[in-house]
Amino acid sequence: MTFLPFSRWSGSWEQKILLGILVAAIPMIVCGAALAQPAPPPDGRVGHFDQGIPVYWPYHAILMSAGVVLLFSGFMVARFHKTGNWYKTHRLLETTGAACIIFGLFIGVYMVALSGFPHLRNIHEVLGAIAGIVLIATLALGYSITRAGKSGKIVRKSHRWLGRTTLVLIAINIALGVFFLSMILRR
Repeated sequence: MTFLPFSRWSGSWEQKILLGILVAAIPMIVCGAALAQPAPPPDGRVGHFDQGIPVYWPYHAILMSAGVVLLFSGFMVARFHKTGNWYKTHRLLETTGAACIIFGLFIGVYMVALSGFPHLRNIHEVLGAIAGIVLIATLALGYSITRAGKSGKIVRKSHRWLGRTTLVLIAINIALGVFFLSMILRR
């Protein structure tokens, strides 16, 4: 009997258990820490800014950084390291990286909601939303390549170019995020 998410992966049962623990542990660690809200100051006043961004940005940054490293590693495997097992490695790295990015996006949305600022108010947030949508589309195309039939070449080419576009958008957005974070933390 195989566990459903790993039924198509032919790794050993030890690898499947390790991956399952990793997939379960990341959201628990991140969400558990992110939901622990700081106590209000003694005077009873809590600023909107103090409730969100300075407290939760490390979780957002860690997940996004891990996701980018995994996505780029998956790209490198597909582009330059096509051994006998490259496709499974590529798929595992890209799926795990995308999961980290999506969790990071959720923490970013949660962080902004706590701060009281409106969503999608700057280029970092807008570009992050666009990159998230393009990332999901890239994953969907990647998983549909084997089922595409006659249109397989078009799907494969679209997947490749969307993947490259996603990496470029994420790289630009990282630079913007670091810029905005430096502005926020200087206050």
